[in-house]
Amino acid sequence: MESPFSDMDWLDTASNTLDLAIQKGLYTEFSHLKSDLDRIRFIHNHRTNLLSNTFERYLSSTSSSCLTKNATTAINFRKKGNDYFVEKDLSRAAWCYRASIALSTINSQDMALSYGNLSAVLFELSHYHESIRAIQLANDFYPNELKFKLVFRRAACYHKLNDPERSAYELKICRDLIKKTAGLDRKKIDSFCKEMDHLSRQIAILNKRKEEEEEEEQQQQQQQQQIKKSYKNLDDLIQNSQTPTETIATCLLKSTEEKTTDEFCPPSPPSPPRSTILIDESKLLLNGPNKYIPCASSTLRLAYSKDKGRHIIANQDIPSDVLILNERPYACLLLPKFAYTYCDHCLTAIVIPYVCPQCSHVLFCSEHCQQRALASYHQYECKHIHILKTLGIAFLAYRTLTITDHETLWTTITQTTIPNDNEEQNNNNHNNHNNNNNNIYKSDYSSIQKLITHTEQMSTDDLFHYSLTAYLLSEIIKSTNFLRCNQIKKRDTEQILLASILLKHIQQMICNAQTISITKTNQIDDIIFDNDDDHDEITKRFASAIFPTCALMNHSCVPNIRCVFDQGYLRVYTAKTIRQGEEILNCYGPQKSLMPSIEQRQNVLLEQYFFKCQCEGCSEVQKPQIETLANGEN
Repeated sequence: MESPFSDMDWLDTASNTLDLAIQKGLYTEFSHLKSDLDRIRFIHNHRTNLLSNTFERYLSSTSSSCLTKNATTAINFRKKGNDYFVEKDLSRAAWCYRASIALSTINSQDMALSYGNLSAVLFELSHYHESIRAIQLANDFYPNELKFKLVFRRAACYHKLNDPERSAYELKICRDLIKKTAGLDRKKIDSFCKEMDHLSRQIAILNKRKEEEEEEEQQQQQQQQQIKKSYKNLDDLIQNSQTPTETIATCLLKSTEEKTTDEFCPPSPPSPPRSTILIDESKLLLNGPNKYIPCASSTLRLAYSKDKGRHIIANQDIPSDVLILNERPYACLLLPKFAYTYCDHCLTAIVIPYVCPQCSHVLFCSEHCQQRALASYHQYECKHIHILKTLGIAFLAYRTLTITDHETLWTTITQTTIPNDNEEQNNNNHNNHNNNNNNIYKSDYSSIQKLITHTEQMSTDDLFHYSLTAYLLSEIIKSTNFLRCNQIKKRDTEQILLASILLKHIQQMICNAQTISITKTNQIDDIIFDNDDDHDEITKRFASAIFPTCALMNHSCVPNIRCVFDQGYLRVYTAKTIRQGEEILNCYGPQKSLMPSIEQRQNVLLEQYFFKCQCEGCSEVQKPQIETLANGEN
C-alpha cells in the first residue's frame, strides 16, 4: 500500500526543525551535550518550542487508505494476476495473487478467491503440496457454486503425488458438488466433466500400475525366500550362480530394469513439504563450533587491539571455500518493495502467504512466522508501519528494541553506568583469555549493546536529526502497550530512557548493520518475482539486518571471505586460503572489483564508517610508484 509519507518527508521535517533550533539559539546548547540521554532530554524539554504538532501529525495519520485492507485494490490485483496466468507468466501471477491476499479483508471471499487462484499457479509449477495447502486456506470462504473446482484441483494434486485412493475420493466429492450446484453453465459443466473423466481414467491406470507393482514385489519376496532356502549363505549363492555377477543385488534390480522398458509414464514424484528438514547448523562449520563464539568455527578467535578494536582472526590455517561463520540476524528488515515476495519475519521466499489481520504491509511464509511476529514485535509496528517504513535504518533500530524481551531490555536500560567503547573492548579482550562460560560471545541483545557507535565522529547536524528520529520512534512506542506503566510521569521517564537507547541503536545500525542480498538461483526462481523494475537481475539487495558477530569483522576492499544469505542464516565462507594469525576481513560495500577508484572507495567509507581505508587494495597503488622512482634513479 502507498503511504501518505515518503522517505523525504521526515528528512524535510528534521531539516526544518534544525533551522528553527538555530533561529531560536538552541542549536549551540545541543552541540555541547555529551550523552544520548541528554540529547533526548533536550528534545523532550523543547518539544513545544521546536516541534509544535509535528509528532501529532505523524501519529494521527493512520487511516483506512494507508493501513487497513482495501477490497477494491485487492480485486484489481487478482484481475491482473488472472491476465498474467492466461499469458503463462506464472511468477507475476503469483505475486499479484499474494498482493491481493495481503490487501483482502481477513476471512473474506476476496481472500479465498485469491488463495484459490494461487493454488492454480502452484499446480502449474508442480508445487502440489503447496497447492493443496492454498486450497485448504481458500475452502471455508470460497463461493459454494465454485468449490467443485478447488476439489477437482486437489484431486489432480493427489494424483500427481501418486496417491490414487485420495485422488479418487476427492473426485467423487467433486461430482457430488456439481450435482448439488444449481444454475451452472451447461457447456462449461460438460467440458469440466470431460476433464474429470480423463483424470478418472488416469487414476484407474495408476491403480492398475500399483497392483502390478505389488504383484512384482510379492514375486520378489517369494524369490528371496526360495534363495534363502536353497543356499546357506551369500558365499554359497555367489559360488553357485550361473554368472559371477548374478548376486542378490542384481536380482533385486531386475524389476527396476523391467520398468524402464514399459511404455507407461509414472506420475511425477511428490514434492517434499517445505521446512520439514532440520539441519544441525553448527555441524556445517569447519572443525565444529567455537567454544566462546557459538556461531563461528573453532578455527577463529576474537582479538582486540587499540587500532583495530575487536576483530576476528584465524587461529590456524584455513583452506578456501569453507564455512567459518553461520549466524542468524538478531533483527532484520525487508525493503518495502519486497513485502509481498519475502517473509517479514525470516526473509524466506513466500510460496503461500500468511497475513496480518490488520495491516496490508507484511506477509509471512508460514503460520509459525506469522504467529511469532504477531505475538512479539509486529504488534508494536502494525498501527504505524506506514510511517516506520519511511525511516530507513531507524526502523531496524526500532525493531531491535521491540524484538527484545522486556526483562532483558529493562535490565539493560536501567543500568546506571554504561562503559564507553574502549572500556568495553578492553574488558572483552581480557575476558577472552578466561575460560569462563559467562564470557561466551552470543548473538544476543547484550552483544548488540556493545557495538560501537562512532558518536564522537558524527556531526552535530546528524546527531540532532538522529535524536529527533529516536524521539519520534519513542512516541510510536508510547502509543502502543509496550510501556507497562500507567502513571504519566513514570511513562515519560520510561519514554525518555527508551528514546536514548533508540538513539544509540540508530548510530550502531549506521556503522554495523549489514545489507542482505539474494541470488535467485538459490531460491524458488519461478515464485519470487518481486514487482521491481530490475527484476531481471540475478542478485538483489532486499533486506538489512544486524548480525552481532559478523559486525566484529573489519573492512577490506579485497575481502578474504564471501557472505551468502541462505535459509535464514548469513553464511560466511573463506574466499581464499587464510593463514594462521590473519584477520578475517569483510567488505562494507566499496569493493575494489566493483569500484576501482581508491579515492571514491575511501570517501564512501570515511563518510559512513569514519575511517580512511588503508587495506591491501587501497595501499598497493603506492608500490609501483616507489619502484618507478627507484628505476629512475638507477
